[in-house]
Formats: sequence, C-alpha cells, structure tokens
Amino acid sequence: MLRAYLLATQAIIMGGVAFLTLVLSPLDGKLDAEESPIARRCLRILFWSCCASVLGEIVAVVVLTAMLVGTLQVDLAVAASADAVVSHFIAMILSGALALYARLDVGAFFKWRAGAVALALLLACAHVGVTHAASRPVASALLVTTEIVHVLAAAIWIGGIPFLLVALGMTKSGEARRLIASKFSRNAMWSVGALIAAGLLMMTRHTSDVSALYETNYGMLLSTKIVLLFGLLCFAAANLSTTRRLWRISSTPIRRLLRFSEVEVGLGLVALFCAAALASASLPTDGGAERTSLSEITARFAPRWPSFHSPAYAELSAAQTPADVSSVGEPATPSPPSPADIAWAEMNHHLAGVFVVLMGFFALLERHRPTAPAVRHWPLLFLMLGGILVIRADETAWPLGPIGFFESLRDPQIVQHKVIVALIATFAIFEWQVRRGRFKSDWPAFVFPITTGAAAAFLLTHYGHTEGKDEVLVAISHTPIALLGVVSASARWLEIRLSDTPAGRIGGYVWPIAFILSGLLLLLYREE
Repeated sequence: MLRAYLLATQAIIMGGVAFLTLVLSPLDGKLDAEESPIARRCLRILFWSCCASVLGEIVAVVVLTAMLVGTLQVDLAVAASADAVVSHFIAMILSGALALYARLDVGAFFKWRAGAVALALLLACAHVGVTHAASRPVASALLVTTEIVHVLAAAIWIGGIPFLLVALGMTKSGEARRLIASKFSRNAMWSVGALIAAGLLMMTRHTSDVSALYETNYGMLLSTKIVLLFGLLCFAAANLSTTRRLWRISSTPIRRLLRFSEVEVGLGLVALFCAAALASASLPTDGGAERTSLSEITARFAPRWPSFHSPAYAELSAAQTPADVSSVGEPATPSPPSPADIAWAEMNHHLAGVFVVLMGFFALLERHRPTAPAVRHWPLLFLMLGGILVIRADETAWPLGPIGFFESLRDPQIVQHKVIVALIATFAIFEWQVRRGRFKSDWPAFVFPITTGAAAAFLLTHYGHTEGKDEVLVAISHTPIALLGVVSASARWLEIRLSDTPAGRIGGYVWPIAFILSGLLLLLYREE
C-alpha cells in the first residue's frame, strides 16, 4: 500500500512538471487573462503532491529501517545505509526541493523550469533504485534506463491527466481548450509509445517464456497490467477522437473527454497498485517462485457445482492450534490446508457469490420502474455479506481464531481482508441511502465507484506473498473477479457523470452485469 501511494504521488509530481513545462509553458501569453490562473492552480496541486510524497517517503524510510534492524539484527547505521533506504531518502529530498519550486510564482517557474525538469528526472531515477532493474546482483544499464523511461512515460500520461482536467475545467474559450488538449494529446501519444516499448523490453528480460505470464505471481500481475493498459488505451482512443474534432471545430463539447479522462485516472491508479506489487514479486527468470502448470490451472477451473456445506470450526486447523503458540510474528513452515480448511474457504466464496449475483440481479430490476421501489434496498445485501466476512474471512484470528484482533493486524493479508470488509460496509451504507434519495448533495453517489475500485485494487494485489504454487492458483481465480470490479467501478462512475448520455446509460447496465459475472465466478471458486 505504501509503495502504491508513493508511486501515485510521484507520478502526479512528474506528470505535473511535464504538464507545466510541455503544455502550459509553450502557451504562456497565448491564453486569455481569465485563463492565467490555470498555471497557479497546477502549481498548487504540484506543491501538495510533493508534500504528500515527502510524508510517504519519511514513513518508508522509518518503516524500512526498523524492519531491517528487527529482522537482520543489524545496527541502525547499517540499516540506514541500505540501498532501498537511501533511495527513499533521496526521493524525499527531491520531493521537498520540488515543493519549494512549486511555491514560485508562475513567471519564475516557467523561467527556471529546467531545474524542475532536472529534479523530476532525478526523482524517477530514485524510484528506479527500489525496482528489479537496480536490485540485480549486476545492474544492467539497459534495464535501468528502460525502467526510467517506463516510469517517466507513465507519469507524463497518467500523472498529467489530473492537470489536464483542471486546465480544461478552468478554460472558457474553445480556442484555449483546443490548444491545451492538442498539446497534451501529442505528449500522451509519445508517452504511450515509449511506455509500451519499454514495457515489452522489460517483459522479455524478466520473463523466460510466454507461459510465465500465467504460471507465476509476477506473470499474473504483469498480465493484469496489460489488461488495464488495454482499457486505458480504449478510453484514450475515444478522447483522441474528441481532441481531433476539437482541433477542427473549437466549439466541440468536451464533457465526454473530461469524464473519460477521470476514468483513465482511476484505471491508472489500479495499474500503479499492480506495479507496486510487481516490484516485490520474484522474477520468473530468478527461479525463486514456484510455477504452476497449464494442466493444474485447467484442473482447478474445471466447473463444479458449488458447495454450501461448512465444516464446524472445531474441525479446522486453526481450532487445533494451541492459543499460546498462535502468533503472527512467529515464523513457521506453512502446513497444507486440511479438507475442512478447504471446505471452509470455498463456502466463504460461494456465499459471497450468492450475495453478489443477487445484488446484480436486483440492480438490473431497479432500472425497471414498476419493480424499482421493491428492490432498491439491494445494497443491504452487501452489509449482510460484510457481517459474514467479519466472522468467517480469517478463521485464525478474532473473533473465531486464537490470534487477537490487534495482533492479527501484523499480518498483511488479514489487514487487507479487514480493509475490504470496511470498504464493503461503507459501500452498502452510502449506496443504500443514495438509492433511497436521502442525500441532498451528489458526492455520496461516488462512494460506490471509489470503494469498488479500491476493493478491486486490493484484491488484485492480495495474493502472492509466499510465491507458492497454491497462491498463484488462488490469484488466477481472483484476478478476473477483481478486473470485473474495475469494470463495475468505471461503469458506475460514467453512469453518474454522464447520466443523460448514451455512455452513461450503457454504464448503468454494464456494472450490474459485471456484478452478476463476478458472483458466478465466486460460485465456481474451488481450492482443490
């Protein structure tokens, strides 16, 4: 989570510097007086992004140093001199320097923009210091350079979109919108080309063969990034079409361009979550992670009627572990799950599948006016699901297991389970009130797409901590569900933001169908 947070803030920083330098600076003097505050607003966003990055880097330095001291039993000075700690410290200094740059007035920033560009480039280099490219026993100059290009290209494209939204939202004239949109579009197209080229090169160096894309945890995350990139390119292509019409006719409406760009930001954030998880996953070429096989994947996904039989808690392995030795912090060799453990986990997924299918079905019925009043309370099903997961999701921890609530928070997977349950509860409460028309403002409706997208991002990066074969198989089964969650979040966002357009009406049908498909996948889930 911290790595994803840092990736997001630094992408916005580098994207903001690129937008100010490559888009707004060449237009200095060409915009009307009413558009001159655009650069000041962009500098303000850049400043707060830098502050957020500094705060995150401080936390990263402290946490990483403490982990090295605690696990390796080394001196504080030795831990603080580790390459990863130094990289985070340098990134903190660079973010702070860019924050000072962002406090300059617009004219001074444009005059000294070369310094901001140099700091942004160094920030990209500092980020690469904690990636696979720089952590090899013998660092490859080609891979390091490629990684830097990859990071910069993603930042210029995805990190620049928030600044584009601000700039277009503040412009009044069609001519100004045409100039801003066309300049950003050209930069984005070059960035996309560089992003894909750099990504392909790194993929060929980090994966030994095509089968690694689905047989390893690293490959699954990389495949997910490719799918998300495809989605991003679809929205980008639609926006490019609008930009070309805007170049020909300056009075072209840009509402759809703005809303599609908002979805691009969301998809980009999910992709950054995957990128953060990739940085901590073992490379297939290193041979450190177990690989599954196509036959094992086929056997795992063979259709089977869902089971709703749940063993008693006393039959589970967690119930047979003495309470005095149950501790998250004690290393232990994981034992294979018993048949009761497998039945318990499958029951959790099958129950969730029933709830999710029902929610999608009722959401579709709600679009039919005669049945809408009776089925508009469907979000309460999510609240019931959250209550079930609180009890059953982590059988080794509170309230059923021997591990206490606060002690269980030391386990990343348990923490992610609890975060997902919190997101489910938040979704249910707000969306229920939205369906009942209890809010006078519009913002509560956005809780749905935000919480759904966040839960999908957590689900995409939830597995793979042990690099074991079984975890890869579980990740393979969860990835389509998470991607459908991303589809649901995007479709619901468009339904809200473009409610009176064909795109919004289509989105209103897409997300319930995506819910139903997710539920069906959960009903087919199996662990053996």
